[in-house]
Amino acid sequence: MKNRIKAVFFDIDGTLVSFTTHTVPDSARKAIARLRERGVKVFIATGRLLRHTDVVRDIEVDGYITVNGSYCLTSSGEVIYEQSFPHDTVERIFSLMDQYGFAMELMTQENIFVEKITDEVQRAIDMVDIIPAVAPLREIAAQQKVLQVCPYISHELEQEILPQLPECVGSRWTELFMDVNMRGIDKSLAAVKVMEYYGLTMDEAMAFGDGGNDVSLVRDVALGVAMGNACQPLKDVADYVTSGVDEDGVSRALEYFELI
Repeated sequence: MKNRIKAVFFDIDGTLVSFTTHTVPDSARKAIARLRERGVKVFIATGRLLRHTDVVRDIEVDGYITVNGSYCLTSSGEVIYEQSFPHDTVERIFSLMDQYGFAMELMTQENIFVEKITDEVQRAIDMVDIIPAVAPLREIAAQQKVLQVCPYISHELEQEILPQLPECVGSRWTELFMDVNMRGIDKSLAAVKVMEYYGLTMDEAMAFGDGGNDVSLVRDVALGVAMGNACQPLKDVADYVTSGVDEDGVSRALEYFELI
């Protein structure tokens, strides 16, 4: 297996970056450096915007899957793939926001936007150490491409709202909110696009993750690894479960598979 792996994808929050320290363990940094020394390509695969990957920006990688696959690019900035929301879909999402009264984040290439910092939004800020900009969401949507929306809704309300957006798909990596993307957009599709760009296939890829938005990628690569702190649905599709992000899970798994 180790000779087949030509590329490794890493999620950020809960995988490379600890929710406790908001930093990358030294063991993971050293492991990634050793991977690249061996000629293995390394990619970030995150729900974050590119501007919010600063926490891993000093780690040398070959490219980024951002916003759960909606915007993919090389380390030099060349766009590999991009998919934004149609205006009519955004308008229907706004109508649902008005109807049900939930808070929501809007993600564009420029930033994350909210209409106000609610208690739930503050909890998310505390968890990932990212502060969204406050602005009228309809004005932002009229001026910029919307890559993802993140409604702060419960699992129960999710079951009521998502069927009203058949062209969309939702995933979760936190109980606070869900990530909503256009149907067909996920980290797995993005990884296929990235691998094709470099003349590689998913049979030559490995991926690490911890949340619901990592399920498609961890499931579809040749070797999928769930962190010890991962959600159960991800562990169920993973080929291997390593230790947690704060217990050197990344380096331990790479050592276990003799990739470093």
